[in-house]
Amino acid sequence: MAKWSWGHYINIMHESISTMSREFQDVDISPEQFELQVREWLQNAGNNLAGFSVTHLERLKGDSGEYEIDVHVEFSVFEQAIVKVLIECKKYKSPVKRDVIMVLESKIRDSNAHKGMVFSTSGFQSGAIEYASRRGIATIGVQHGHTNYFTKSLGALPASPPPWVETSDYIGWFIRQNEPGVQNFSLVETGRTEAIHEWLNENA
Repeated sequence: MAKWSWGHYINIMHESISTMSREFQDVDISPEQFELQVREWLQNAGNNLAGFSVTHLERLKGDSGEYEIDVHVEFSVFEQAIVKVLIECKKYKSPVKRDVIMVLESKIRDSNAHKGMVFSTSGFQSGAIEYASRRGIATIGVQHGHTNYFTKSLGALPASPPPWVETSDYIGWFIRQNEPGVQNFSLVETGRTEAIHEWLNENA
């Protein structure tokens, strides 16, 4: 765990944090609220992409049948090619396993989509993050906004922020593994969706 020695309260606003581990806490959010929050972040992230659209609970046809996708994104590149992104929102009691990433990868192939994202309120197993990073699938952990604040002593859990500090209702941590055993975390919240925007543009 990283150590901080300045200020009584700090807000983790770094673009990328590679030195600290994160413990995901239970999130009080309904499945529909969860999906709509993800849709909002994606809308903000893609609002300057050509032909961008984001839909909630869309049914897509694939070679093996029909799928209901939590959130579906489309945008165009080079004024012609359509990029399709499948997004799943997982509200589990335990971290998402690699199998979930593999199932989404299969849906991407089967429906002729191009990219995929998994949002989770319970984090991800290390094997899931490693596999997703190799396959180009985004993994984002979702938490309450107040968990972005820590006391200077940084105990096992984040501290509650003082009443004068404004926090987002929910935040996300975009998790990447660029090298074995090292995970990078980029903050996502309303008005701060650069990590998603950059990912949407990668290899598009």
